[in-house]
Amino acid sequence: MEDSTSPNASGTQEIGLPPSEALSKCLLSQYSFCAGGVGLGAAYGIRYSKGVVPMAVSGVVGTMADMVYGYVVACSNEVEAYQNSSNREK
Repeated sequence: MEDSTSPNASGTQEIGLPPSEALSKCLLSQYSFCAGGVGLGAAYGIRYSKGVVPMAVSGVVGTMADMVYGYVVACSNEVEAYQNSSNREK
């Protein structure tokens, strides 16, 4: 595998990481939708006495939204570097 230098979600450079590791690190650093979903789900569960189910469901939905947002927007440079390195290996 070739090393890449690509900006991550915070705009810093990840020097020396293979593209697959840089992409994984960037995608796993996305958490805002999950945290927001858990917060809103907890508030809804407390307000309407629904228990922890709304919090769990909104946390899962938020996690999926984080992955999509990370892949499409926040980690687009890492996705491009990974796809380029995958194409070179073939």
